[in-house]
Amino acid sequence: MQCPRCEGTGECSECHGQGSVTCVSCDGSGQRTSSRGATYPCRNCQGTGAAACAPKCASCEGSGQITDALQRKVRDKYETRFDQTLPRTAVTFALIFACIFLYCLGVFNPKADNWLDANWSNISSLWSTQPWRLLSYALIHGGFIHMACNMSTLIRYGPILEGHYGSRRYALSMMLCILGGGLVSALGHQAMSQNVVSLGMSGGIFGLFGMLFGAYQRYRIFNGQQLREQLTWLAVFASVTLAWGGNIDNWCHLGGFLAGFAYAWFTRRPSGR
Repeated sequence: MQCPRCEGTGECSECHGQGSVTCVSCDGSGQRTSSRGATYPCRNCQGTGAAACAPKCASCEGSGQITDALQRKVRDKYETRFDQTLPRTAVTFALIFACIFLYCLGVFNPKADNWLDANWSNISSLWSTQPWRLLSYALIHGGFIHMACNMSTLIRYGPILEGHYGSRRYALSMMLCILGGGLVSALGHQAMSQNVVSLGMSGGIFGLFGMLFGAYQRYRIFNGQQLREQLTWLAVFASVTLAWGGNIDNWCHLGGFLAGFAYAWFTRRPSGR
């Protein structure tokens, strides 16, 4: 329909497309008078007597028409954003508790630790005959610092994403991210003729970053500044893991990230349910 503000012209109703309006501070004279009678150039308009104005109509963006696409764009602009969603913690805290419990169990019971490493870690050559390893590997860690790094990142982003997607969808997405990381790790190392033992939540952690990036690209659920903050943290996290040494499973990180991105891209818009 025709834009009622510009009546279909697409021009700003204030300046009529001229790009400037009369300066309200000096009434267009370009001069101001002090209390003592001295005159000086108007600071608002720099002495020109005119103030800059957008020549296009703000309501229809210069098209002269209010289209369905424009209305959707405006509605999306004022949708509830990422930072306005209340966090949820049920699934995130359950994962953190499980990881800490199993780590402490291994510390105080070496036999249990050996059993977990032998039966729950993701061993490249065993994934097809023992598929539970593609999920269970995420709950055990190779040391305190390894666990602490993963848990600190999980507690930073997990509750926010869980709040945005809802606990059920978040639980499903985390399972898929962990599964994607484990599967890509096993297949990648098999393709390189390597039999690698992989463990830790970092596949799921990179899945969270994939979800953040995918949700931004697909639905713009938060602004660019927030995305830069998340990617900065991702860069720091990735740099730390790369600098840690030669035992970093980057196949797992890649698989988790791609799984998280795919989940955010191909599923419906996050709604908090």
